[in-house]
Amino acid sequence: MRILFITTFYPPYVVGGWEQNIEETNAALQARSHVTHVLTSVHGVQGPSREKGVDRLLTLEADLAHYQPLSLMTYRRRLNRNLQVTRKVIERFNPDVVYVNIMWNLTRGIPALAEKLCPGRVAYFMSDHWPCVPDPHEEYWQQKAARPIRDVFKRLLSPVALRWVRRLNRDFQLEFRRVLCVSHAIRNEMIERARLHPDNLHVVYNGVDIDRFYRECSTARVPQDRLALLFAGSLVWHKGVHTAVEAMHILKQSGKLTGVHLTIVGSGHPDYERRLREMVKEYALDAAIEFRPRMNRDDIPDLLPKFHALIFPSTWEEPLARMTQEAMVSGLVVIATATGGTGEIVIEGETGLTFPAGDAEALAAQIQRLHGNPGLYLNLARQGQALIVEKCDLRRMNAEIEAHLKEFVTVPTGGSVAAVS
Repeated sequence: MRILFITTFYPPYVVGGWEQNIEETNAALQARSHVTHVLTSVHGVQGPSREKGVDRLLTLEADLAHYQPLSLMTYRRRLNRNLQVTRKVIERFNPDVVYVNIMWNLTRGIPALAEKLCPGRVAYFMSDHWPCVPDPHEEYWQQKAARPIRDVFKRLLSPVALRWVRRLNRDFQLEFRRVLCVSHAIRNEMIERARLHPDNLHVVYNGVDIDRFYRECSTARVPQDRLALLFAGSLVWHKGVHTAVEAMHILKQSGKLTGVHLTIVGSGHPDYERRLREMVKEYALDAAIEFRPRMNRDDIPDLLPKFHALIFPSTWEEPLARMTQEAMVSGLVVIATATGGTGEIVIEGETGLTFPAGDAEALAAQIQRLHGNPGLYLNLARQGQALIVEKCDLRRMNAEIEAHLKEFVTVPTGGSVAAVS
């Protein structure tokens, strides 16, 4: 097959974990003798660029950190350019199937054009909520401004801005004939909120490289006097890292912090990073909480075994976070909110520990519970690891994706691109 990937981000310029999965799936399909190509955004590069197998040509709808209201004024020009680029890449590569992944911060006009040019041959992998959430323009104009005077002007302008954006987006009604969902939680959301037909939705669990991450869960790894906690991921509000900092403060106030240390690895929104560091100083937790920058992907398998538990305090409906799976297969106990797909693998008292989103006291209690119970720790670590090995193997995921794409191709390899006026 000739497979064209379309995605907002692609390594080495990543924002989260799914982009890395896309790269691994791409490599796996190439190893199975498929011809692939990637169309992605200019994120991470100075401007449009081409490299072997990857075109970085698409323009994002908005800045990742701070939305600029004037970006709405250039929407039409950006749309036309992105559609022109998409058309040229599809016509040049002539794919048997278009495989759409991350679409956040890109116009829906891109997959809509792909569906027109390649009728019946566009598949989606849904690892986030983009079909049923506002685009960056709608999100901004629906939110209240931080300052009262700005909010007055924003409320005056927002009806016009929203009406214009929604009128343009009405042209992009997607078929979603085959959608692979990263978890049952995402599948359910696509049915309930995006109103997609259940027969078009198939669950394919995210996979991790078991051989790279597996470490034996032996008694030697059970924490004794010291409990090393880790958060690794994007530092943005919905990841809930502030809840972990507050939990450490609660442990300190109750005299239970001795031997407990939290390492925060990652980067993200500058305002949120700054707030986290301010909290650590306010609570005098400098000795108990350490910050490290985002790490190279290849270093993660060696990083994880240095810790006892992963804290995953996300406040949003997580599709299915790769970091939780990698931590579990590495022998760590995961203490997480059971939001979204996370609850499908982190089961309270069986494969991990859970707490309500935003509840720092409950998180502190679970940390304390784990610290004082070696038997519980070893049981959770082993059962969590076994679940990931059984359900979330990268090879299994890639084989399932390949099978779906093969089934979905309704024209012979080398089929032509449809003419669209």
